[in-house]
Amino acid sequence: MKKFKFCCAPEVFDGKGSFEKLGEIAKNLNGSCAFVAIDESLARKTDIKEKTIKILEISGIRPVVYDRVLPEPTTDMGNECAEIARKNNCDITIGIGGGSTLDTAKAVAVLLKNPGRVEDYQGADKVKNPSVCKIMVPTTAGTGSEVTLTAVFIRAYEKQKAGINSSYLFPEAAILDPVLSLSLPKGPTASTGMDAFCHAIESYLSKQANFFTRPISMAAMKLIWKNLPVAFEKPENIQARQDMLHASFLAGVGLVNAGVTAVHSLSYPLGGLFGIGHGIGNALLLPYVLQSTLPYTQTEIEDIATELTGKKIDAQSFIDTLKEFEKSLSIPSKLSEVNIPQSAIMQLVEGAMQVKVPLGNHPTPITDQDIIKIYQSAF
Repeated sequence: MKKFKFCCAPEVFDGKGSFEKLGEIAKNLNGSCAFVAIDESLARKTDIKEKTIKILEISGIRPVVYDRVLPEPTTDMGNECAEIARKNNCDITIGIGGGSTLDTAKAVAVLLKNPGRVEDYQGADKVKNPSVCKIMVPTTAGTGSEVTLTAVFIRAYEKQKAGINSSYLFPEAAILDPVLSLSLPKGPTASTGMDAFCHAIESYLSKQANFFTRPISMAAMKLIWKNLPVAFEKPENIQARQDMLHASFLAGVGLVNAGVTAVHSLSYPLGGLFGIGHGIGNALLLPYVLQSTLPYTQTEIEDIATELTGKKIDAQSFIDTLKEFEKSLSIPSKLSEVNIPQSAIMQLVEGAMQVKVPLGNHPTPITDQDIIKIYQSAF
């Protein structure tokens, strides 16, 4: 019998209007001065910053707001945020936005209780001291960062993505309010939704998957398959938005307990070297990585196909169906469509091979030659 451990989720505050509880939650976590990371686009296009400040101040909490978090954050930006939080003696952090923003709030929470810089803690279990408390408010669905133990940053000087991986990054609370995702444009809705799908299907196929995680990963896939096209075509559909937040959260639970696979390893250098969004990179590569696992994963993929489509179809047909699903969401299907030259393949392979943990979780043995073939097939 395979041994495993299972991490449970943070305390969840769910449903329309749950964001109004932010101040109360922060107060109950003994916060008095909150470092608040907010997605730059969200802060610019909505009143979320002003609303956050008001909610916190009503509860007697002083907010220190950083509203310039961009997608694919760098270690430099993370260090800038940590310095601001340290100077203001912040004792709790809040992330409001997509995965980059949540990761920023998690990293700052660590650096408030540990000396040094973001890059000092990239890797596994380098964090020595518990962080301050963290409240995650995802507005995309999503990275699942509200339930994971990782915060990912690009080391700008070498264009390499790496995560701080520690149980101390596990959030204390998550607020899943669909109202906050209604303004998300179609492009990010699709890319973040497919990121969640990748988390779900990779964790289902991972070597670390078990009888606890597989039903959770499958439930996430089913929610996404049903609701992502609705949220994409009808952004104002609050039920679809709520179900996508649930799916992203469940996929995150699958991720933190079973891990992801080679899709993520191959996607990381797309972001680090070429600035391709994480969700787009994962979604683009997913069908090609799945193809490379056949026939070893045929049974598992056919089980997924049956649950998602309601029909008995073979694994190859499902991969073809997945490609059409992604096409309907305007996800690019070739690396050339995102302006990556074929001449960069060996550079991509070198970057992918450095992301070792997902490669170790992959359901089949995978070598540098296999990775070359996958990238080649994606052109």
